[in-house]
Amino acid sequence: MKKTISIFAALLITAFTFAQKKELRAAEKALKKGNTVEAKTAITSVESMIDGADAKYKAQYYFLKGKTYFELAKKGMDAENSYKTASDNFKKLLEFEKEQKKFKYTQETKPLMQEMVSKLVDNAITAQKAKDYKKAADILYMTYKMDTSNKDYLYFAASNSITGKNFDDALKYYEELKDLNYTGVKTQYYAINVSTGKKESFPEKTVRDFSVRGGTHKDATQEETKSRLPEIIKNISWIYSNHIGDNEKALVAVDEAIAANPNDASLLLAKGKIYYDQGKKDKFKEIMQEIITKNPNDADSHYNIGVISAENGEVEEARKAYIRVLKIDPGYTNAGINLSKTYIDEAADVVDKMNQLGNSSADNKKFDELQAKQTELYRESLKVLEALSIKIPDNVQILKQLKGLYSFLGEDDKMKAVKAKLVELGQ
Repeated sequence: MKKTISIFAALLITAFTFAQKKELRAAEKALKKGNTVEAKTAITSVESMIDGADAKYKAQYYFLKGKTYFELAKKGMDAENSYKTASDNFKKLLEFEKEQKKFKYTQETKPLMQEMVSKLVDNAITAQKAKDYKKAADILYMTYKMDTSNKDYLYFAASNSITGKNFDDALKYYEELKDLNYTGVKTQYYAINVSTGKKESFPEKTVRDFSVRGGTHKDATQEETKSRLPEIIKNISWIYSNHIGDNEKALVAVDEAIAANPNDASLLLAKGKIYYDQGKKDKFKEIMQEIITKNPNDADSHYNIGVISAENGEVEEARKAYIRVLKIDPGYTNAGINLSKTYIDEAADVVDKMNQLGNSSADNKKFDELQAKQTELYRESLKVLEALSIKIPDNVQILKQLKGLYSFLGEDDKMKAVKAKLVELGQ
């Protein structure tokens, strides 16, 4: 009896294996003919049996299923789910053959996956252009899962999520990027085109070096792109603060990033922004001072101190900060405009005092003193704006302020010149 059972079991296994082989071969033939629906039917018929299949049939099954669903996706047949199924099975195949140390289908699968990644990226770009940010993000995240070595896909999935206001997905993706300590920093290669004299970028160092050796380019340089980590942390913090309402987690996220990147001043700036949004201006100012301690020529931090000082009524400190900014960067427009405004605002206070005076001889004397002070303040404001306009001659806001000051101070020729310049600029 035992012998009979053994023979029966063997017959079952043989029949089982035969069925698998037959259907997998049918799927293979259907794919060669371009009949993906028929291939899908054949693949589906052995799906329930695959767990107990021989290793060689299991590998073939993963490969054919991945290929079948990739073809279905390319034909637009339930494309998103088909791409996902294809991706899942190609990944299973690569992992399975790696475990088995047999690579019959791996070599053919890798270029198919690269082709799929390329098509998915094209689909994501199409969705993004159509402002379907959720779809673009989902596709990019799927692409990242196919090729985890390229974390840019995860970054752009997060960017599309936050643009589309899908904050829960955005937070998940940004948190993953933070945990991976992703910066997105790349080296860009440049050289001067000899014939045009213009700086040109190259996709790779070898290409640039070849062009320099060939004499078409000279003066090879390279630069590191700006880190994306501060932006990631800022967005995590913003989501925690504004979408979830958890300022503590927002600060924790920034502090973790600062601990991992202590020399990145922009992370400190992100932390300061959280304090500013919370109305903690003193804490914000402390952060700006901390940045300046590390980098005395950080113009933005000096500017921020100027803004906070002005908001707090600390006019002299604000002026010192703005003047420092303009020494570091003479073309820093907002610093110049804000500095000039401190004098105009002070002059406005002087005018209020003038308007409160009576007609007595003492009041008339005081009026003359205050008017002289007003004129002095306007001239200080004018001095700042004139210096700035040399650096930025076409700034309409600066020109309009100059026009008003020249008019008040009776400098008609200068006022007419500025007026003409504004007309030239269509103002």
